[in-house]
Amino acid sequence: MRPLILLILLSFAGCTSYVNPSLDPSIDQGDQYTKDRDYCTKRSSKNTDSAPKNELRFLKTYEQQQKEYAAESRAFENCMSSKGWIKK
Repeated sequence: MRPLILLILLSFAGCTSYVNPSLDPSIDQGDQYTKDRDYCTKRSSKNTDSAPKNELRFLKTYEQQQKEYAAESRAFENCMSSKGWIKK
């Protein structure tokens, strides 16, 4: 039973992907996605002040850390959507 559950979970792990329908067909979508993902990751970390240089992270409660992670995730999603990427 355990291997079956593990197989099901692993099959769903890669279900979320990004697609950019407005991207020019002559541009490699994989390279552009990598560039945009790196940019949005840096931008969301900087905007939410959750970059690794922030030493106060270890002084925060679990609830504060979860709010910070949620804000960073929302900032990343907003950045990716502003670049034209849509979750599939």
